[in-house]
Amino acid sequence: MADYQEYRRRILHRRWRRMFTAVALLVLLVLLISVGMLWKRLHRDQRPNPVEGPTILQQELTGTEWNTISYTPARRLSVQTQADGTTAMDFRLAAQPASEAVDRSWFSDVWFLGDSLTQGMQMYENGLPNAHFCAYKGVGPNAVVNGATCKRADGVAEIPMDVLSAQQPRALYILLGTNVLNRDDDYSSFLTYYRLMLDMVSQSLPNTTLYVQSITPVRPEVREKHPGLYKERLCQINDELAAIALEKNCIFLNLWEVLADENGDLKAEYAQPDGYHVKPDGYSVWVEYLAAHT
Repeated sequence: MADYQEYRRRILHRRWRRMFTAVALLVLLVLLISVGMLWKRLHRDQRPNPVEGPTILQQELTGTEWNTISYTPARRLSVQTQADGTTAMDFRLAAQPASEAVDRSWFSDVWFLGDSLTQGMQMYENGLPNAHFCAYKGVGPNAVVNGATCKRADGVAEIPMDVLSAQQPRALYILLGTNVLNRDDDYSSFLTYYRLMLDMVSQSLPNTTLYVQSITPVRPEVREKHPGLYKERLCQINDELAAIALEKNCIFLNLWEVLADENGDLKAEYAQPDGYHVKPDGYSVWVEYLAAHT
């Protein structure tokens, strides 16, 4: 009987020891988890608020109306990353603020890269015919990225980046998009090409100041023939362009300030019959805007 009691005592002792070890390990695990959670919380709280940190745009507005489109009261903005990886901000808030206007001679040694809207800047006296142009009807940023041969208004064929690289201009104004956005479909490819184009231009023209001009407004009736050209969609795309421009250290220009009416449509007095090209009088206010936003 004594041997049995000794044997039972040993078994119980081992059992209690195992239980004590298991409980101790469980308590230790809970303690470690608690410490880890506390550390993460403290570490997270010490990080700067993304909105308060260095953002692309650190600007507060004081008014409740801006240009031609109503917007919410003053707020601090930062570039927002969407679920699909795109970025967006209000393009009106990202635009270069007005400054003392320069003389038209300031543009005599700058270049313009664009489509038929930029050709109008070259052709009309109300524009800037004394500036220099890489302007080609019907092109988009993909033509620049792919090194396509483009034809000028005078019929001369050239590769835009070859011309710009050879000239190394002091400043370059870019306006592309209307021709490749006329269908109401996904425009992520356009934005991708625009990013690539700005990267290429920045690398080839390291000492050139780059101005990204907003896609211009259109008349409401344009949507009938060109389903992708309407106010709401163009505003969304300009939001993206503004974020991309500032991300790439370019200056963003909001042409809607002078070309759009109170509804956000191209002013009727500036519109050609097609509803999206601009009359000479429209180029006059366009140039005035450029001169006052250098």
